[in-house]
Amino acid sequence: MNITNVIIAICSFFFFMVGADKFFSFLEPPCSLENSISPIVWKIFGVLQFAASILIWLPKYRKYVAGFFSIFMLVFTVIHLMADTYDVGGSAFMGVLLALLVWNPSFFGGTSK
Repeated sequence: MNITNVIIAICSFFFFMVGADKFFSFLEPPCSLENSISPIVWKIFGVLQFAASILIWLPKYRKYVAGFFSIFMLVFTVIHLMADTYDVGGSAFMGVLLALLVWNPSFFGGTSK
């Protein structure tokens, strides 16, 4: 297994969990911005994140998903910081991982033993 697949698996898992949380609210603590975003927009974010958890595995769509969501995560990291909230770690972490997938340096093609 190469490092690209590990990053894809981590991102896919987080997309699935965060997307599902938009409908079932099971992650604790909940996102501090949840009450300031329209419930319809909140659900749309959930659908987008759930779709991303699947599409990121498809090489044809991977860079588009990673590129869009790396910007998406960067924007929400900035929004969290401007709102002086505490829960920016997830969006910052995902933004970095997704940016790595967009950048995709040649060492990602190697295998680990």
